[in-house]
Amino acid sequence: MAMFERLKAKFGKAARTRKKEEQAQRTAAELRVLYEQFREILAANDATLQTIADVEDRLSGRVPFSFNAVVRQVRRAIMDVFVMVKNLNRMTGGKYGGLYDVLRALNVRFEDECAGRLDVPPGPIVIDVGSLTQADAQVAGTKIANLGEVRRALGFNVPDGFVITTTAYQRFIAENDLRKGIERLEEMLETYGTKVAAEACRKMQSAVLDAPVPSDIDRAIHEAFDKLAGGGEILVAMRSSTVKEDRIGTSHAGQYYTELNVGRGWLLDAYRSVLSSVFGLSAVAYRLGHGLSSADTAMAVGCLRMVAPRCSGILFSRGFDDEKADEVLVSTVSGLSDGLAGGSVSGEDLTIRPGKEAEVRSAHLATGELGELVRVARRAEEHFGSPQDIEWAISERDELFVLQCRPMLTAPRVAEASREPSLPPAGEPLLTGGRTACHGCGAGPAVLVQSEQDLDHVPQGAVLIAPHSSPRFSQVMTRCAAIVTDAGSPTGHMSILAREFGIPAIVGLPGATAALRDGRQVTVDATRRMVWDGRDEAVLRTCATGGPAVVTPALLKLRCMAELITPLNLVDPASREFTPAGCRSLHDITRFVHEKLFDSMFHLADKAAHAGLASAELEGKLPFVIHVFDLGGGFADGVAGTGKVYIDEIRSVPLTAFLKGFQDPRIRWDKPRAVSGGGFLTVLGEAMVTPPAAERGVGRFSFATISDRYMNFSTKAGYHYNTVDTWCGASINKNYIHFRFQGGGAGEVRRGRRCEFLSQVLGSLDFKVSCRGDMLFARLEKYDREVVLGRLVQLGRLTLCARQLDMLMETDDSPVFFAKAFLADEMERF
Repeated sequence: MAMFERLKAKFGKAARTRKKEEQAQRTAAELRVLYEQFREILAANDATLQTIADVEDRLSGRVPFSFNAVVRQVRRAIMDVFVMVKNLNRMTGGKYGGLYDVLRALNVRFEDECAGRLDVPPGPIVIDVGSLTQADAQVAGTKIANLGEVRRALGFNVPDGFVITTTAYQRFIAENDLRKGIERLEEMLETYGTKVAAEACRKMQSAVLDAPVPSDIDRAIHEAFDKLAGGGEILVAMRSSTVKEDRIGTSHAGQYYTELNVGRGWLLDAYRSVLSSVFGLSAVAYRLGHGLSSADTAMAVGCLRMVAPRCSGILFSRGFDDEKADEVLVSTVSGLSDGLAGGSVSGEDLTIRPGKEAEVRSAHLATGELGELVRVARRAEEHFGSPQDIEWAISERDELFVLQCRPMLTAPRVAEASREPSLPPAGEPLLTGGRTACHGCGAGPAVLVQSEQDLDHVPQGAVLIAPHSSPRFSQVMTRCAAIVTDAGSPTGHMSILAREFGIPAIVGLPGATAALRDGRQVTVDATRRMVWDGRDEAVLRTCATGGPAVVTPALLKLRCMAELITPLNLVDPASREFTPAGCRSLHDITRFVHEKLFDSMFHLADKAAHAGLASAELEGKLPFVIHVFDLGGGFADGVAGTGKVYIDEIRSVPLTAFLKGFQDPRIRWDKPRAVSGGGFLTVLGEAMVTPPAAERGVGRFSFATISDRYMNFSTKAGYHYNTVDTWCGASINKNYIHFRFQGGGAGEVRRGRRCEFLSQVLGSLDFKVSCRGDMLFARLEKYDREVVLGRLVQLGRLTLCARQLDMLMETDDSPVFFAKAFLADEMERF
């Protein structure tokens, strides 16, 4: 009996031991899964914060951007946030399930903002131009509706004619089953580039040209033409008129076809030709850059009796760069002005001051005709309530006709002190002269464009050089630092587009293509109309651009969407509102998950200890209490399960290097740092409106998750957050360091200066740095093992040196001073 009991006890103990070991193995496996989830959250968090920062950059309106690209980036961010929410709930047993509902609601609202189809009301197939007003833009398109308004309200001569309405366009597209091909043109351009998109555009245009015009539309067009002809033989101009063109910021200048001298027998072919231009590559690229799409574009076509002009041209009722100046700008040529608008000829440029027409000498216009143009300009401006861009023609019988009237776009504003500064010390310019099409400066490699095919080879940041201006340049304007052309006019289509996109441009500069060879680095000052050799920072500093001249549809849409993305409402973790229900943006969810992630990770040490997984508190003279989690190979043999690990027992290559920086004896982190009175007061001010550190969880812990080649070090030290994520092995392609730093105890300006200090140091250490406000991201990728280890030592030092440094950032020169000290290895200054 006694033997039985002894055997029972022995086997029972073995069973319990085996069960405990199995439990430990399960828990260890769970912890490794938690670690992977933790890494996924950190990666998704970084990607989401980068998207938020990118959206905020675009909201400034300083640079053009592709709306579709931003939409795709935000959709990826939503998926990243979903990964964060999913993993946090897995790590916490579903504790924050309410985040799914918040994210789902934000996604629905975001997609609603993205959606949008043009609502074209049903209407007649053709309408006489004489019966149109500005209010008819939805059916007649803006261009032809404006002409009707000019004729009816102002009594100006407008060629007789009719418009084939947007209703006809919608039916043409629907009855020929063309909608499907339209939907993805902008997406194809952005995703696959110009070659693939150009082929898709050609196919779409061919489909339009080959499609039959519905019989009742055919009949209505010919009946309207016959009525206009009155039994005689006439020719008409068939002109595009989309609902969204000829508006401030979306002129669509030169993007669509005009067919001239069209007779009755070619009406339908010309109609299809104009419709097909909706799907040209240049037009698709233009819409892409403005947040529009082919799917929500509806084309009406104006059929106007041809005017045989003695001369024609374009006028701006004000100077494009100073709408307050009492002057009218006129560009004119003999005959038709299509070459002037298209940029192939420069024409005669005149500046007319009302009442002083007699002082202007023109090869084409008499003094009385100049006065009539000024009268038209001022009356149109008064009627429409803004400066106007007017296309005009004077017939052989000396009759003035208005052919187009649209709001005039003024140039981006440049800081007044920089408009005409003294010449900077840049030496003699290569070229001077020409006309300013859009103010500002830009620098980059010159790229010669002599045909539309050459546009495929224009890289980001190039200075586009061409024999003449062309509206086709809209395909690449978002890539251009500046544009210079031999021929062209500031009133032409490309010049209008340059002002819309905010691209510095000089037109009508003879010899530009001969002097500026392909690949040559040049600096363009469009304000002073000068071009220098090389990249001249002095020129660039004195002539800042103001970005796009108008709020584009893309920017308007983004502003609405941004309310769901960028605002940070959850700023205090101790607040009652710091809950899933309090999240009102992607930024809020990201902030919430990130905060709760640290809370969750803090308890991993206890779980690891119970599981027998190698984990310990790091022992040594260190600035933080550091918990270390070993995923394998990070500790010396025999350390597992002891609860403590000494620095010399660490076998993780990256952590060893990082700790070496921490241990630099010259950095006295254990001594109070002397702070300026201003710095102290800003911290005191922050403390008065911020909960105590203990309540906010600041300074409670740091932890490192390691393997032999991997380290993720995260800390909350004082008022700032710091993360280093790195892999350091034999493969260069796998090696990286990602560093993030945010926050501080001083005021916003001082925190920003500390961020600038970090940016300068890290940039000098080969990191790619993004610094916005007090938030910094830095990446070092694909360097060999020794370089990565050296940078980790420096990051260890930098982490300590940056401690409370915001309180010493007295002036804008402070970041440079401390960066130079760090890079000169003068650690005693910290």
